Amino acid sequence: MAAAAPAMRAGLAVLAAFLLLLAASGAGAEGAEGALPRFAEAPEYRNGDGAEPGVGELRSALAASFPSLRFEIYPFRADAVTGLISASVRAALEAPLNYARNYLADLLPKCVPRAIYLDSDVLAVDDVRRLWETRLPAAAVVAAPEYCHANFSRYFTDAFWSDPDLGERVFAGRRRAPCYFNTGVMVIDLRRWRSGNYRHRVEQWMELQKEKRIYELGSLPPFLLLFAGEVEAVDHRWNQHGLGGDNILGSCRPLHKGPVSLMHWSGKGKPWDRLDAGRPCPLDHTWKSYDLYIGDGDASQASAPSWASLSSSALPAAVFSW
Repeated sequence: MAAAAPAMRAGLAVLAAFLLLLAASGAGAEGAEGALPRFAEAPEYRNGDGAEPGVGELRSALAASFPSLRFEIYPFRADAVTGLISASVRAALEAPLNYARNYLADLLPKCVPRAIYLDSDVLAVDDVRRLWETRLPAAAVVAAPEYCHANFSRYFTDAFWSDPDLGERVFAGRRRAPCYFNTGVMVIDLRRWRSGNYRHRVEQWMELQKEKRIYELGSLPPFLLLFAGEVEAVDHRWNQHGLGGDNILGSCRPLHKGPVSLMHWSGKGKPWDRLDAGRPCPLDHTWKSYDLYIGDGDASQASAPSWASLSSSALPAAVFSW
C-alpha cells in the first residue's frame, strides 16, 4: 500500500509480482469455488501504523496468512530511483515503490524468465494461471490490457507534442498505433527486458522529464513511451481499473461492463482509506473481505462480495491483496 511503512515498502516492492509468479506455477493456495478464504490478521502496520517491520517480520506475517504458499522476498532499495523521480500530479505517485517494477529484472534471479506485475491496490478474483499463460510473440516485451478509446495525447504535455525530436516521432514505426495501457497489471518477459536494456531506457526518459517536463503522471508515461503500440493485448477482464476514481477527487466508480478477473482501485481513492474513514464506496466492501489488517471481530462484519454481479467464470480461485 502506498502509505505503508518504509521497510514494508521494500519487502512488498517485488513481492506482488513474485507471489503471483509462484501462484501461476501451482504453488498458490486455492479457495473453494465462490467461498471467501479466511486469512490470519496481519501485524498492525497497514498505512504506517505500528513499528516498521523488517524482512523477518514481513515473512512471518505472510507465512501466517498464506500457509501453503512458497514465496521469496526481494527487497527494493528506494535510493536506486529517488534521484530520478519528478513531481507528479499527485504526491502518492512520487513514492519510490511506484518505480519498483522498473527493476524487476535486476531484483529477481536470472533464471526467472517471466513475471506478473500487480499494483498493491488490486484484487484478483480469477485464476492467475490464465494471465500467466498469455502468449508473448517475439516482438513483445510486455502484455497488458489496452484502452485505445482513451485520449492518448493527454498523457503527455504540449511541450512533448510540439518538440520536433519527440511527439509523434517517438511512436513512428511501431507495430500498431499507440494506445494507452495501465501499468498496474503487466506480464513481462524478463529475458527480453534485460537484453533490451529497458531499465536504462526507462531511466533515460525519467532524466529527460526532469529537464523538459514532458508528462504529468508518475511512473506510467515512460512505459507508454517505450511500449505503446508494441504491447501484446490482454483481455480487459484482467484490469478493471479506475475503481479509485480520478487522480484529483477519487470518486466512487462502478465496474465496467463485461467479465471481471481482476479489480483495480487505480486513482486517488483507495479502499483501505475510505473504509478507515467510514466512507466506503460500494465496491470497497469487496476489498474489506480480503484485507489482512482486519481483525477477526471485524472480518465477521465484512460485507461479502456479490460474485453473481461479476461473472460466473470469475469466481475466486486465487486471491491476493497487498
